[in-house]
Amino acid sequence: MTKPLTLIDTIGLPVVKSSGGLVYNEDHHILLIFKRGSWDLPKGRVEGDENLEENALREVNEETGLTIDKLEIQGKLPSTWHTTQHGKTNFLKKTQWYLMLYHGHDDDVKPQVEEGIIECRWVHLSELKNYEQNLRRRIQYVIDFWHDNLAYTPRK
Repeated sequence: MTKPLTLIDTIGLPVVKSSGGLVYNEDHHILLIFKRGSWDLPKGRVEGDENLEENALREVNEETGLTIDKLEIQGKLPSTWHTTQHGKTNFLKKTQWYLMLYHGHDDDVKPQVEEGIIECRWVHLSELKNYEQNLRRRIQYVIDFWHDNLAYTPRK
């Protein structure tokens, strides 16, 4: 019996590990970033010996300016895959998403301009539909999963 092919087998690209966060606050807003013409969520490649959770917190902090001590990981969300390029090399990027509660309100954020992020915006759940047209498909998937399954679950 032959082993079933995996995504990595069929594409044959080196894999880059990444993690990020869907950040929500006490006002029922989520934090979106605007990067390369689309609304996105903060994320980035794992560096050194970081674990995925540490990486996700660091990336949210770097890309949005939110302080790590006000962020609390609530749990895992689904992973996504996409292709990316660094230099002339193509990669398959796996991003593990985490649900993060920001212990604050619509506090000031600071987009990481050097990473191409030109805006960070707190968006109320009722306004999410206004952003769907410019959301990356994989980000829409993560937000939809959260919205359909966890957004109205009481916090611990």
